[in-house]
Amino acid sequence: MSAPDHSLPPNCPNCNAPVTGPYCVQCGQETVIKIPTLREFGHEYLHTFVSLEGRLWRTLWLLISRPGELTAEFLAGRRRRYVRPLPLYLSLSFVFFLLLAISSADNPFDDNQVKPGTAAMIELNEADRAELRKIDVDAELPQWLRPIAKRYKKSLERFNGDPKLAGQALTAAFLAKLPYAMFFLLPAFAALTSLAYRRRGRAYTEHLLFALHMHAFAYLCLSVMVLIPGDGPVGLLLLLWWAYLALALRRVFDGRLIPQILRSLPLLIGHSIVLVAVMLFVLLLAVPTI
Repeated sequence: MSAPDHSLPPNCPNCNAPVTGPYCVQCGQETVIKIPTLREFGHEYLHTFVSLEGRLWRTLWLLISRPGELTAEFLAGRRRRYVRPLPLYLSLSFVFFLLLAISSADNPFDDNQVKPGTAAMIELNEADRAELRKIDVDAELPQWLRPIAKRYKKSLERFNGDPKLAGQALTAAFLAKLPYAMFFLLPAFAALTSLAYRRRGRAYTEHLLFALHMHAFAYLCLSVMVLIPGDGPVGLLLLLWWAYLALALRRVFDGRLIPQILRSLPLLIGHSIVLVAVMLFVLLLAVPTI
């Protein structure tokens, strides 16, 4: 019988359970805690990155090559080999909004970016300015709405005074608020698929899981689209989403392909309506920051 290791503490520093070895049997944490050296820190980081990288590429490949398979794998209990749905969604959405913020550095209100005739469309003429100054929000609106109307009126005046600066502020505020608002699309899309497949008896959380994977794929496509100059890929991207959604619905919810294609079209239309409403709402929230 080996002698007890006197370097081990009697109790786990994390959960206070009795210690019998280098790892706690209750919480799994190391029982001997010390400040790592630079070499140990680098080794641990590299090991974690390589381990995650393997799961990440496996997850991305399955997400791209087999629509709906990630959802089916998760529901079947095969989860350790893939990146979990929420971290996958957050990671891909972060990449997209980062690329979007970088690409928006070429602000459409920049003097070097404005095309001939655009300034006339952006700026109000003198007659319009006079009409704007005449608007009396105190007299024409209910009491509860007047402070909000005043903020929007002042924002419009500042925009008219310096479209470039106001446009930069509007773009920055819009992009800062948009990622948080996009979270609303997840439960909304899950509600749409739950309604479309209400007779299948699936739990709402299954639809939410499906929504996470669908939006993760959407952010991956959008990230690629941001890197491609021009507006050509937009139409192709919409067709790709339609085909991807139909195949994913077939794999996760079963059924023949043609009915899934017919179901996917109203789902896309409903989701697009929610998306436009969310973006307009974010725009309304961003305008007073000008």
